[in-house]
Amino acid sequence: MPLSAHIRTLLRDHDCVIIPDFGGLIADYAPARIHPVRHTLAPPSKRVAFNQSLTRNDGLLVDALCVQLNLSPAQARQMIREAVTRMQQELEASQRTELTGVGIFRRSAGRGLEFEYTGTDNLLTASFGLPELVARPVRATDALLSRERQPAAPQLAAGRVTRAGRVLRGAVTAVLVGLVFSANYMFADQQGYLPEALRLPSSEPVQHASLPEPTAPRISRQQAALATTDNFEAIRPEPKPAAAAPVVAVTKPAPVAKAAAPVAKAVLDGQGKKAPVAKPAAKPAPKAPGWEKAAAGNATPATAATTIKSRTGRYYVIAGSYTTMVNAEKGRQALVRLGHPARIITPPAGSRQYKLSVADFADRTSADRQATILRKRMGNTLWVLNY
Repeated sequence: MPLSAHIRTLLRDHDCVIIPDFGGLIADYAPARIHPVRHTLAPPSKRVAFNQSLTRNDGLLVDALCVQLNLSPAQARQMIREAVTRMQQELEASQRTELTGVGIFRRSAGRGLEFEYTGTDNLLTASFGLPELVARPVRATDALLSRERQPAAPQLAAGRVTRAGRVLRGAVTAVLVGLVFSANYMFADQQGYLPEALRLPSSEPVQHASLPEPTAPRISRQQAALATTDNFEAIRPEPKPAAAAPVVAVTKPAPVAKAAAPVAKAVLDGQGKKAPVAKPAAKPAPKAPGWEKAAAGNATPATAATTIKSRTGRYYVIAGSYTTMVNAEKGRQALVRLGHPARIITPPAGSRQYKLSVADFADRTSADRQATILRKRMGNTLWVLNY
């Protein structure tokens, strides 16, 4: 290991290292500095100088050689003397000698020894590992030129994308609001919460089943479902004289006395007006299957009220549901004209639906049996309500 390596190690920990009979190397603190030409920022370091007058041996270099090379003090001093002799010979021969990694010594006439530090390592322990930074100044003209060279197209494109995004978000919001409003409107219409002024009008013309003329009045869909011949069995005409009208409206049969007299029934003349017609005693018209059982189980007389306003505990066969009393009454009259004892159940608290009953019974078994029979003629929409 050369002597210069030991000297460089000592300079990291000490401010002065004396080479006996040659001179002393002094390390002084140097602050961070900016190079004016290269525009670099150097961290703090140690600046090394040489003093030819410091030739007295202080024992620092000798002790370092003894510890690192495991030598005796005499051997360490001998090693230093040989190194100094070699350096003196180089100075005599070429006026120049060098300690590798420390610096170069030059001899000039009348000026003594000159020292130039050539070390590349930062000998200051506090700045170990800090690199040299490049700090080029920024000129105002350079900043203006840089801004002018930037293209403006990306900013325009970004603006278009932002506007398109806003338009798309607005359209999606409008569609969602429309869907929510439509769903709420349909739900309120089905549950009967909408007033008559906001409900959609029905423009489908439906002819009454019992009128022969095509000029029947328009009625709602629920009334048409109750009045069409698809849901009810056609009424068979009874035997009548030649002068009687072709269509007879049959009401609920009444008990026949032993000496029955001719009964006047309401018929429709050619102009649609009711007129009493004398009917001769004849065989009653055939009734629908299961009518006798329904009449026996139904405890509601012919003269009972047509509106049920409170709970009775009976089982009702429901044929339809309405949101207004007017429509429910029209449906009831249509069922009465077809021979069914229809009644209207007013809505209880918390409901707005007027239910139309086609028959009612005291027990659930009779109500289910009659509902099964009526479903074959009136459709599968009939159901049983205990009210």
